[in-house]
Amino acid sequence: MTNWIKAMTEGGMTRIRLDAICAYQKTNGGSKLLVYTKDNSLFEIVEEIEATVSKLDSEFSVK
Repeated sequence: MTNWIKAMTEGGMTRIRLDAICAYQKTNGGSKLLVYTKDNSLFEIVEEIEATVSKLDSEFSVK
């Protein structure tokens, strides 16, 4: 089973497959999270930034 994250974007609730993510970046002093996927999609996450970053860091073994 593929792991997913649920995230609130400006367009509404979005589910993103973890194996599709190739990069993520906090911007605007941590008030937004940009998630880039392998198919060149860009998601701008606007809620629960720290929880989402924590989950992504854990998934990708970032210390």
